[in-house]
Order: sequence, then C-alpha cells, then structure tokens
Amino acid sequence: MKILSIFFMLIIIISSNTYGETNKNASIANDVEFSSDSIEVNEKKNLVTAIGNVLIINKNRKIRADKIIYNQNLDEAIATGKVIITEIDGSIYETNKAILTNEFKSIVAIPLFGKLIDKSNISAKSFKKNDIGESYIKEGVYTACDCDLKKDETPIWRLESKQIKHNPKTKTIYLKHPIMKIFSLPIYYLPYLSFPDWTVKRRSGFLVPLYGYSKRNRLNIKIPYYYAPENDPTWDLTFTTHQTGKTGHADQLNIRKEYENTSLSTDIYKGNLDTNKSDGDNVFAMNVMAKSKLQDKWKVSLVGKYADQETFMRRYGFDEETSYKSFVELEKINKNSVTNIEIYNIQNLDEISSNNEPVLAPSIYHNIFNSSKDFNYDIELSAHSIYNDESYDIKRWSGVGKVNKSLYFDKFLVEADANIGLDLYSIQGRPSTDTNENKYIDRISSGFSIAASETYSFVSNKLSYIIEPKIQYSSIFSTDRTDEVPNRDSSEFILDEANLFMNNQYQGRDNLQNIDRVNLGITSYVTNEKFGDFKFFIGQSQKFGGTQKNVVISNKNRQSHIINTIDWSPNTTHTLSWFSLYNHHNFESDISDFRFTGNTNNWTYYVSHKSLDKGFMSDNKDREELVLSVSKNFSNFNTNYSRTYDLNNNREEILSETFGIEYNDKGYMFGNCLTIMFEYKSNGGVVDRDLFPDDSVQINFVFRNLGEYNWKPMGLYYKLEEEYEKKFKNKRKENIRN
Repeated sequence: MKILSIFFMLIIIISSNTYGETNKNASIANDVEFSSDSIEVNEKKNLVTAIGNVLIINKNRKIRADKIIYNQNLDEAIATGKVIITEIDGSIYETNKAILTNEFKSIVAIPLFGKLIDKSNISAKSFKKNDIGESYIKEGVYTACDCDLKKDETPIWRLESKQIKHNPKTKTIYLKHPIMKIFSLPIYYLPYLSFPDWTVKRRSGFLVPLYGYSKRNRLNIKIPYYYAPENDPTWDLTFTTHQTGKTGHADQLNIRKEYENTSLSTDIYKGNLDTNKSDGDNVFAMNVMAKSKLQDKWKVSLVGKYADQETFMRRYGFDEETSYKSFVELEKINKNSVTNIEIYNIQNLDEISSNNEPVLAPSIYHNIFNSSKDFNYDIELSAHSIYNDESYDIKRWSGVGKVNKSLYFDKFLVEADANIGLDLYSIQGRPSTDTNENKYIDRISSGFSIAASETYSFVSNKLSYIIEPKIQYSSIFSTDRTDEVPNRDSSEFILDEANLFMNNQYQGRDNLQNIDRVNLGITSYVTNEKFGDFKFFIGQSQKFGGTQKNVVISNKNRQSHIINTIDWSPNTTHTLSWFSLYNHHNFESDISDFRFTGNTNNWTYYVSHKSLDKGFMSDNKDREELVLSVSKNFSNFNTNYSRTYDLNNNREEILSETFGIEYNDKGYMFGNCLTIMFEYKSNGGVVDRDLFPDDSVQINFVFRNLGEYNWKPMGLYYKLEEEYEKKFKNKRKENIRN
C-alpha cells in the first residue's frame, strides 16, 4: 500500500502553478492524510484517481471509499462505491456517492444511511453538509430503534420529514412536514417542528402535552411551556395550562432559581374549577421552597404552602397532602453541638380538623454533647411557643442534663445513666373543655437507670451463636403536673426493642410522670451455613410504682406486653421479619407485623400481614390487613400483581388490586426503542370527598429519545392521573429538554 501526503503529490502535479495556489495546497497537507492501493495522476487535467481501500482523514472526519477522483482545479473529490464517513463525534454514515469540496469540509451524499453515536438511525434521499457545519437532509427518516434502514427493515416507530435542517450555530434542528409513524401507520402530522439538538441541555419551547379522559372530568389536556433564558443559566420556568374538560381550567407557574448558596422554587396555581364548595369556584394556591447556606455553618430551609380552597389541590392531582405545613427552619451542626430554630404554621385541608391549625413561633433547640474516657454527657435546652394547638396557647422552656458511664469487665458490661431537668410553662389559652385555670407551672424532674449485660458466644466452622441477656432498673421522679400540663409533645408509645431500655419511654417533656420499673431483654444471634442468619429478641417491662396518665393502651397493669422480634435470612434472596406484642395474661398477640420477601428464578414476592388490637387505637376499632405481591421478569416482559385485603371482623374485603405488564424489548422486533406498560388498578377502601375508589387501566408508551405517550380509557378517575403525573413527569421533562 502506498501512503502519501496529498500535499507532496499535488506539488508534483501543479509545480507550475502560482505561489498562492501552492500555499492553498499546503493547508490541505497539514489537515489531511491520504492512502490507497493505487493512484493515477492526470497532469493535464489536474486529476488524481485513487482506487482500492481509499482512506482520507482530516480533523473532522474519516472517509473510506472504493474509489475517489480528486479535481484540484475545482477543489472537489468524488467518492464512489461503498463510502463510509465517520464523524468526529462517532456517528457513522454510509452512501453510494459522496462529493467533498472546500478542502474536504463540505459533503454531499446520495443517498445516506447513518447510525448516530447513541445508536439511533437515519436515512435520507440526499444529505448535504457545508463548511460551517450546517446540515440539510431531504426526505429524511429518524428512529431510535435498532434496525437496518438500508435493508428496508421497518422500525417499530419512525419520524419522517420532507426536509430536515441542522444549524450548529443556533443548535437547533428544523423539520418540515414531519410525520410520526408507528408500525408504518401515521399517528400525527405537523406543518413545521423545531427542537434543540443533542448539544443543548435546555431550550425554551412547548413540552409534550398530556391528554386524558376521566369519568369525572371527561376529556382533559395539560400543555406545558418551558422557558429557559439563554444568557442566564441560573433560572427557568414552566407554565402549564390544565384544561379539565367539563370541570373548568387552571394555570400553573413553576419558577426555579439558583444563587451561589441558595436554591428557590415556586408553584402558583390559579383557575376556575368545580370543587367541593361549588361549581365554577375561583381557586388559588401557592407553594414556595427555598434552601440556603449561611455563614458560620448555618443552613436555612423555607417552605410556604397555601390553598384558599380545601379540595381542589387533591381533586385535580396538584398535591395530595391533607394538611399544609409552612415553616422556616435554621440548623447548625458542629462537632459537639446541634442548634435548631423553627417557626411553622399548619393549614388543614379537611373539614373535621380545620379548626385546629397550630402555629409554632418559635421553637429553639440547642444540644451539646461530648465524651471522654470516663463519661459521656448531653445537655439539651429548648424553648417554644405554640398557638391554636387544639385551642391551647402554650409557652414552654426546658433544660435537661444527662450523664452516661460505661464499665467493661471482660464480657460483662455495666451502664449507668442519670438526668435532671427543669420545665417552665405559661399556658395562655385552653379549650372550654379544660377547666384548669393554672397558667404558670413549673416542674423539676430527675431520672436514673443502671443496666447490666453479658455476652456469651460459641463459634465453630459451621455455627456461630451469640446470646446477650440484659437487665435494667429505671426510675423517674417528677413533680406531678399531668392534670395541669396539656400533653402536646409526648407521643403514645408502643414498646419495642428500641425504646424498652429508654429512661423516658414517652420521648417528650409534657407527660413526664413518676415511674419505677425493671426492664429485661434477651438478644440472640445464630449464623449457620445451611440455615442462614437468625436474630431473636424477647423482652418485657415490669412496673413497680408510679402513675400512668394521659395514655390509651390496652394493658395498664404492672407487666407490659411481651415484646418479640424475629429476623431470619436463610440466604441472600429471602428475608423474614416478625414483630409482636403479646398480652402477658393470655399470651394473645395484640400487635403483629409479619413480612416476608424473596426472589427465585426472576420471581419476586412479598407478603405482609398486620394486625392491631383496638386498645391501641383512638377510635377503639381493630385493624387487620394482608398484602400479597408477586412480580416476574421474563426475557422481554416485567409483570407484577398485588392485592390488599381488609381482614377485620373475619371479612375479606379487597381494598386495592393492581396488575401490570411492562414490555421493554432489547432484541429485534422493538429495537430497544420502545417500552410499553399496561397497568390495571382497582381501588376500594374509604371514600373521601376528594378522591373516589376507581377501576382503571393505563397504557404507557415510552419512545427512546422522544419521551412518552400515554393512553387512558373511559371510566378513569383522577387518582390514577395523580399517580401517573408523579411517576413520569420528571423523566418526561428530561427527555424533551435533552
């Protein structure tokens, strides 16, 4: 093979040319490498003919051809035979004839077949690319499917256009008369269409609209418009119009802004919709979210949420929350301290609790902690002022100091804890049902606990066994203020492995009471090659004295429930867990939470059974629920099925049922360019004023590089549309912008 520089070859051919012409050829030589099996030179016509394995390489592309004729007078090279053009970005184009001009920077190809860097495919009757990078395609076809357009293979979907232009300066692709086809059937047509090319991360324009049909709203459409200023990448916005058929319309404005240390996002809703209040109701809502880093390690978070009508946000899928919490929170975390300051307001969106909308202004919390080889200590200081908390207006100041000491004697461990606290209350308002008139209350409290535990272990080649019994004596002394102080911060606790050995099981300051108790627990671990890993815990609390007020529990006697936790992993693909509270009188389970998950041969299954005695519920009603779920991955299909039962009072009422099939082919037929998901849902259960039970079907098509299209048949209720919007809106926006 002869490898020559085109510069030296042309010097021989045109040595009699002017100095300026020689200079021009020099620039070609610096940018072009040329090789072939044989070369023929026609000095009279200034023609060079290269035949066999012709290769031309410059800084922008590599060209292979069976034959190339180069005309120096016209600065034109004609490549014929099997011509393969490899661009600098990795895209590969194939044609029967290519004409290269302007120092090999401009190309005309007839016809053209190409595979882009992302494995997409294009074909064109003709292709032209000039020296400034502009591309023109006549009668072009684009598809992201893995197929061979040259062999007339039909992709699952394709986009056809009479003319396509790519302008690298504006980074825009322009289509004239584009048609979308699926299985050769035309789906839609547009006179003109333009969108940003692959180098653009964001561009102003319309996003993919969403069409749907529901029994409540009939035909509805959501059309989003995205605006991104070209000269300021720190902010953008999306304006969406929601046309909800017979029930009205609403507009949504989402603005996002990034500063050096701050991010801001707002959503504003305004429209005229049918609501629970009235038809044709003028509605307004606003959400504001911001985060910022301040000096000296302070971080601030702000969330503001407001809706002037209680039902439309949930009903139309804008927001599913039943109450809004607006707050400002400052936090500072150091090596040995945490400081938190918070102000919040609650807006309830349901009819029952709309008269209970507490305002916390402010809540200040400061925690100092440290440790040494002898002691660990912890100091907590807090102050808060809360208004309209179920008609209570309360100010509270608290201070708590804690000390911990651990002593190790081989496998024997002794832990001692002590604490002392002071609480001051100023109760400015009470509901009419609370007749206590005491406004100013003080309370001193103290507590201590001492615990002993020892670890016993047995280890062999096939079995490891560890057992750790633990016993603790815990005591709390407090001035009795339970009849005067409203319990606003101490949650109703359920004893478990985590809080059994806590000194204050209520984990709050309002419901401190005198109590003396002994806590006992035994933890065991077993590891076996054949049976896997097994953990077992059993424990109980024995109360010797004290009070038990302001709580609703099923057992108020000295002995607590028997706590039992079981965790078993027989292998890496199966896990079982079971938490139970047994009544110590009859050993019946008052609380049971059983869960089992597994994966075998691409089958994944999940079983959950929960039951709760009515003594633990404020409405004094039992609870029992069963969830069954199974999914299977086939070669090209992902399937799933789940069903939830209400088993209370020996019934088997189906609360919800879901069946889904997802097709995501990576083979020939769908060319790895289309995902199809079918989902059926049947939701029963409790009906509220905003969301109703529904039987629904959803089919979703996701086109690679183009986004998705969804079809929702008649009879749908809006709950499904909420779920669809949350699941796919982020992915859809990214696909369209990029």
